[in-house]
Amino acid sequence: MNLEAIAQVAADETVLGASAAPIASAPFSQRLQAEFEAVNAKMSAAEIGLQELAAGKPSDLHHVMLSLEDAKLSFQLLVQVRNKVLEAYQEVMRMQV
Repeated sequence: MNLEAIAQVAADETVLGASAAPIASAPFSQRLQAEFEAVNAKMSAAEIGLQELAAGKPSDLHHVMLSLEDAKLSFQLLVQVRNKVLEAYQEVMRMQV
């Protein structure tokens, strides 16, 4: 992730909570699907960079390692979100009506 992307996220009002309407407008399933696709794209880009590096093509090792780490952290976050959603579902299923 580059500094421009971080600055854009920091400047985004929806992240800071000033305007929650855009976040609430999309259903959870669509937001989750979009995150799956974003993580998949990051992992694919990291794998392509790694393959180019292994093939001896001129590529920047620093950028390849950053993309690998970004993909790894994104995947770990997605797994944790999945775990929390699963725990919440199991808790709801244990409730007595």
